[in-house]
Formats: sequence, structure tokens, C-alpha cells
Amino acid sequence: MLTCYGFMLLNVVNIVLTGLMGLFNITIFGATQMRFSLFMILIFLITEIIVMYFFITTGKSIKQAIESGLGQKILWDREKILKMKLFPHLMLTIMLFSTWFILWGAVDNNHQFGILHKPLFYLAFFHHGWTLIIKNRSFQEQINIISELKQVEVN
Repeated sequence: MLTCYGFMLLNVVNIVLTGLMGLFNITIFGATQMRFSLFMILIFLITEIIVMYFFITTGKSIKQAIESGLGQKILWDREKILKMKLFPHLMLTIMLFSTWFILWGAVDNNHQFGILHKPLFYLAFFHHGWTLIIKNRSFQEQINIISELKQVEVN
């Protein structure tokens, strides 16, 4: 979980730097916004995959623990609700930033769809901020679910 938070912080820094590079037409370490965006999208996708992997694997462990009698079925229902809230936002954020990155080709080739590039970045940026709030709440709920699993008493 701490790895997820570390990558999420790196993501925010990369996204803000990419936005500032586009807004003020600056370079970082000699990299243009397009080149830095490649780095940003790679780190972004790795981060989102790690977050999804965390919830998938801990969810699987919770399900196995409940099936072995360590908790009530209501915990699994809470887990499913948590994933139904989190995963659509994760996927939408991935889609928005991926589409934004792909539109670099339209900007680079002076295509008419290049006009969508900046507004899509702002939309993706603000949605990512909302997703960060949802991720934080989901991490808290996941820890609460795990903490409610009880050890089987041996007589």
C-alpha cells in the first residue's frame, strides 16, 4: 500500500510538471513536453496497474479468508461495493490520459483533433484528483475490511 502511495505522489508531480511545461512552454532536463509526457504516461500506467493489482490481490485474499471462516459474508459484499466504486474511476482516468497522450500525434501533425489536447488534459487532471480521493477512501475501507477478519478460535 505504501508503494501505491509513493507512486501516486510521483504521478501527481509528473502530471503537474507536464501541465506546467505545456502552459509555459518550458523544458525539464532538456526534454520537451512531448518527451516528458512519454515518461509521465509510463509512470502513470504503471501506478494505476499497481493500484488495481493491490485491490485485486487483497480482495482475493479477503474472499479466501471469508470462505475459510475468518469473517462474515457481509465483508465480501463490502469488498464488491468498494471495487464497483473504485475501478470505473481508475479505468476512466486511464482512458482520459491515454487519449490525451495519443492526441499528441494530432497536435504534432496539425490535425483538427489537436484542439482537444489541452481541454482533455484539464479534464483528465481534475478527474485524476477526484480519483485520488476515491483511492484514498478505498484504501481506508480495504484496511477496515481486513481488520474485521477474525482469527478462528481453537478449542
